[in-house]
Amino acid sequence: MTAPSPRLSQRKLSSLSSLSTAALVGGACLGLGLCLWSSPAQASGISTARFGGEHGHPTTENATAIYYNPGAIALSKGTHVYVDGMMALRWVSYDRPASAVDTQNKVEGAPNVSLDYAPGANDGKASLFNVAGAPYLGVTSDFGTDLVYAGASFSVPFGGGASWNKNERYANSELYPGAYDGQQRWFAIDGNLRSMYFTGAIAFKIKPAKLTIGFSGSAIYSSLDTVRARNADSSDNLVSGTSEENFTLKEGRSWLKASGWQGGFGVGLTAEPIDDVLWIGASYTSQPNVSGGMTLKGTLTNIFGASPAADTTEIELTQSMPDIVRFGFRVRPIPKLELRMFGDYTRWSVLDKQCVLIADVDDRKCEFANADTALEDPSSFGGDGGEDTLGVTQHLPRFWKDAGGVRVGVGYWFVPELETYLGVGYDSSAIPPETVDPVLFDMDKVSVSIGALWQAHRHVAMGATITQLIYFPLDTKGRSVFDDFQSPTRQPSADGVYKQAMTVGNLYLDLSF
Repeated sequence: MTAPSPRLSQRKLSSLSSLSTAALVGGACLGLGLCLWSSPAQASGISTARFGGEHGHPTTENATAIYYNPGAIALSKGTHVYVDGMMALRWVSYDRPASAVDTQNKVEGAPNVSLDYAPGANDGKASLFNVAGAPYLGVTSDFGTDLVYAGASFSVPFGGGASWNKNERYANSELYPGAYDGQQRWFAIDGNLRSMYFTGAIAFKIKPAKLTIGFSGSAIYSSLDTVRARNADSSDNLVSGTSEENFTLKEGRSWLKASGWQGGFGVGLTAEPIDDVLWIGASYTSQPNVSGGMTLKGTLTNIFGASPAADTTEIELTQSMPDIVRFGFRVRPIPKLELRMFGDYTRWSVLDKQCVLIADVDDRKCEFANADTALEDPSSFGGDGGEDTLGVTQHLPRFWKDAGGVRVGVGYWFVPELETYLGVGYDSSAIPPETVDPVLFDMDKVSVSIGALWQAHRHVAMGATITQLIYFPLDTKGRSVFDDFQSPTRQPSADGVYKQAMTVGNLYLDLSF
């Protein structure tokens, strides 16, 4: 049998990548003239909520309080229009060892195609350098009173995305055209996951008790758009056959695109036990859909093997996103000095799986048995469960864990109009090594921030913050369980060494009236 045509192979394997990339850019551009790219994880999990820089916390006086703590909007005076632009520079590498390359379908006595015929196609280092950004827009007002306050905002507190570099070694390969998309392609070539919040809030100041309390409600638009390499048997085999004389193309592509609306709420309060000296705040932000269980609707497009035809299916994607508890305080021992501490606890354990179900299958379910022991005994998990897994076409176990972070900072006013500040923080990882992969990964991290806030005019304040995030490298050390699961859950191993570095910049403008 002859080798597949290089033109046909390259065209087939690149078509979905091109379509998805166009969709990611085009679909994210809003009529406001702003084009949004999902920022990578800067706190735990895929949280991107660093708007406001060191002034984004549960006792803040600016409009980011609408998200962090709706009760804190009652700490401001007058009407404020707030615009925050966040930009992140992100460097990532994923080094996939030879031991992670699939040998399940290897013919006895034959060489391993990926390692012996195509070295570096499925093993070796993949990398990316991406520039990502997102805005925060907020408006608050006291309506000329000292009792009732309200606000509205737009934000993107959850999201993650990546566009990986190409493997130039296979740029013009006839037999292995798919390898051009990088060693990480079995999990992600291009893609993102985001939740955009359109939020309204109301707060009340209770002067006798020195308290404020606030409530918020959000309309949340969540979307996922990703393209990856995929084979019908869930392996990472490049071709079928045992030698170059009878190789036929096996590697395919899978494009998943889904979106939907949810609702959510927030509640928060602040206390000022010592006037103009000590502020304490706490808040709760609900899960999207309040009780969880998001359902996104969209399409799954697959191209498998040497077939040039694409198969598109209407699907539903089910997943859950977390709720968050925040706390913090700030204190001014002297008027020129402010000390701050704030933290959060995010219940990422609700993200136990992402499940893709065929939309026209009645009574579809995604309830796999033995989930409690899946990481300890992966070979007994993920198989066809009959009626309990009816309609499942892709099952992506996550088994994330709760995570949190804490930050401390200090601000100093050299002159009344100019505050300079420093901050350091720590955030834990939500993703266990067993289910980490190049599309959604996280590590324990330390952050260091420096910035300034300038009251340029009585009605105009401008701020800037630079934050360096220092991620601890993650070596899975053979613990990835993806290739041990049963079909339809099984997928290639994500073992390897993950490294990341990120620099985040915030610029914001606060206009008051």
